[in-house]
Amino acid sequence: MTIVEKIFYTLNEASKSLLQLNDNFYLIGSSALALTGIELDKMYDLDILVSERDAEFLKEEWHNKLLKAHITSDNRLFSSKFARYKFSVLDIEIMGDLKVFNKERWQRLEIATTESILVGNVEIKFPTLNEQKRILQLFGREKDKQRIKLIDNLLT
Repeated sequence: MTIVEKIFYTLNEASKSLLQLNDNFYLIGSSALALTGIELDKMYDLDILVSERDAEFLKEEWHNKLLKAHITSDNRLFSSKFARYKFSVLDIEIMGDLKVFNKERWQRLEIATTESILVGNVEIKFPTLNEQKRILQLFGREKDKQRIKLIDNLLT
């Protein structure tokens, strides 16, 4: 199964719950890169940006899939209503109301420009390549800098 096939399979598996969300949600991170044509060697999870209330809804909806032992490593950089859930092919990480520490302050991550795909009955939005580059610059980690290079190679 290709990475894109894994993404679609996992989104299909989650689609019933995603249809019930109240607010906009966005696929970000590696899966968004893959959907815009960036070749990746591996992927272990989908990152989905949601509102805080939708994060609470999914926590109840997916309570039997919650990975309680999962520890995040970037707590100094990110703040959100975070949880990781076990699905059959890829895990899903939910970030409710994600804030990023940048320029000595916390900034709420807002997605300005998006593309979308239809998975079953669910519209899945994800940032455009230029928007993903902006987000990765905001994050500023070493792996983000490597991903920016991949985007630049595709855009040139």
